[in-house]
Amino acid sequence: MSKEQIDWKKKYKEAAMELERLENSREGELLRLAISQLMIGLQGQSPDLDKALVLLRSSLHDEKAPISRKILTPVERSIRSLDASRESSSKALLDVLHRWLLSIKKALNAESPLSDKLLELERSVAGASESLYQLPGFISQLVELQSELISIGHTPAEGSEASGEDTSVQLEMIADELLQLVGVLNLTTDGRRAADDLSRKIDKGISIADLAPILTRICELIQQATDASQEDFESYLLNLNSQLAEVQGFLQESHSEQQVSSIAHRELDLQVRADVGQIHQAVEDSNDLSELKVSVSRQLAGIVKAMDHFKQGEEQRDNRLQKRYDDLMAHVTEMEEETRRVKAHMEEERQKARTDALTGLPNRAAYDDHMAKEFERWSRYQQSFSVAIGDLDFFKKVNDTYGHLAGDKVLKLVARVLSKNLRTSDFIARFGGEEFVVLMPSTTAEEGARAIDKLRASISKSPFNFHGKPVTITMSFGITQTQDADTPDDLFGRADKALYEAKQKGRDRVCIA
Repeated sequence: MSKEQIDWKKKYKEAAMELERLENSREGELLRLAISQLMIGLQGQSPDLDKALVLLRSSLHDEKAPISRKILTPVERSIRSLDASRESSSKALLDVLHRWLLSIKKALNAESPLSDKLLELERSVAGASESLYQLPGFISQLVELQSELISIGHTPAEGSEASGEDTSVQLEMIADELLQLVGVLNLTTDGRRAADDLSRKIDKGISIADLAPILTRICELIQQATDASQEDFESYLLNLNSQLAEVQGFLQESHSEQQVSSIAHRELDLQVRADVGQIHQAVEDSNDLSELKVSVSRQLAGIVKAMDHFKQGEEQRDNRLQKRYDDLMAHVTEMEEETRRVKAHMEEERQKARTDALTGLPNRAAYDDHMAKEFERWSRYQQSFSVAIGDLDFFKKVNDTYGHLAGDKVLKLVARVLSKNLRTSDFIARFGGEEFVVLMPSTTAEEGARAIDKLRASISKSPFNFHGKPVTITMSFGITQTQDADTPDDLFGRADKALYEAKQKGRDRVCIA
């Protein structure tokens, strides 16, 4: 191969390497630009995330300081925390929207021209609860549907008890759902005071014109509740981060002290060896015993002094480390106490979100979770179970005749009777309004119907008086058991159909589907 050919080959390789370097550099620049744009979208979600993004942004613009795991870890941790908080809020929001849709569905006739709109909303409710950008449009459609339903009047669904329900009845149902929603919000003292004011306003009765401002106020309270929970958790994480930094500081200080101690050991070793060497030399060189004694005594005194100095240094280091350790343990104890407090608070909030504020029974969200577990057990072990839905008879008359206060007392009484007379393995929840649902594991519909009939009899025999006047309370039930290829909605739908059959046959009875 000629020299000219070798030069061309070398130049070609250099050109190819230069081109590859430029392409890599361009791709890296595009990647940095993409990450920078994503960070702009993430800003403002939480103080921790903003702080982590500042470090990440600095690293992106500093080619001499590549992005490290230490920089990425706080970003990942903050995003996971935000994602968990967002998921919790989505579930709570989905539950509220389901309840709202259910209240509208109960008021709609199957042939109503609004049924298609309701079906469309039912299909999109999951997406609206998960994607906040869809929520305003969804809420607007929901309010519009509610307004149309109330403004045009409606024919109640077949089998509904309230064949004569009018607009005021629907408004009462909406008010009941809104009161429950406001009652479970986790708010600050000022927020709770505002929520109580709003509850009193709703409790006095609402009109169509009131709906928009009330819903707007409730949205504001929900936002406050979300912010309060997030701030509380962020405060805990900041405190935890501070305590961990202190632990890291203690470890670093201990390491530094260990290095100082090692140096002191080496210096002591060198000095003792030097003094011993001098003693050995003095013994060899000395011809006079007295001079030897003086020389040895002087060297021994040096050794003792060095030992005392070393011992003093060790004691000072031990004291510093002990004090640091005691301070650290005190902070760790505080951190453990704070962790217990946060866990207890989170568990309390979780239970509160799953409990009906009026009756103390599990609510719709708790029912959904329990139903999912029972369904999974049934799918795996084929152990059938039954579902019973109970609805108070003529509850509207109780409210109209004696007022909502009496209605609330009736609901509390019924909840106590139901809870007291059910088996420990059974699960009961207030589904909404005057409707309750019971899950009965390992129970056929016939077996369940006998047990439910005893409940029905207990309720009808329960003495209830309001201002000295006896009030007759009865309850109708529909019950069914799992069947092949059932879904939770299928199961609930059959029990609901049986309930309406019980209503149509005269109420105060149990029907099986």
